[in-house]
Amino acid sequence: MLLNRKILFLFILLAFHFYSCNQQDKLEIEKSASAFDIKQGEASVLQSNQRFMKAFKAGDSVEVSKCFTTDARVMAPNQASVKGRENISHFVSNMMKSDVADFELNTIKIWGDSSILAEEGSYQLSDKDGKQTDKGNYIALWKQEAGNWKMYRDIWTSTQPSSAIDVKKINLPKQ
Repeated sequence: MLLNRKILFLFILLAFHFYSCNQQDKLEIEKSASAFDIKQGEASVLQSNQRFMKAFKAGDSVEVSKCFTTDARVMAPNQASVKGRENISHFVSNMMKSDVADFELNTIKIWGDSSILAEEGSYQLSDKDGKQTDKGNYIALWKQEAGNWKMYRDIWTSTQPSSAIDVKKINLPKQ
């Protein structure tokens, strides 16, 4: 009988311990989520967009690609996804060679949490003479990589009858 009480006591003690650990884990998760500051996330995304636009205007496709995660995907109109930072650098370089000299982004809204941010915006492409060649809308998903918010998925669609990006000129790498 004494043995049964000891076993029952140990069982209750273990159950209480596991319940307490689960509650503590929940509290830690809630604390982490509530500690996330969307304003800091927004500021980081906007800063990265400035870096993107500056690098694009300078013709630096490698610097543009650093705004993306290593496993990023770009989903441009009328073509297959471009996967990975190196292929994105090649894609951007070919955009620049096809007379796209400026890529202007205008963020409309950013929302999300500590694991992922979503950005909605509009874009405008211009040639070397400053003439608008395309404009449209985009959605970008951002995640943290090495402590910095970087584009994880980028998809855009032109609002023009025909896109400025001639798919045949871009010569996407085989994936």
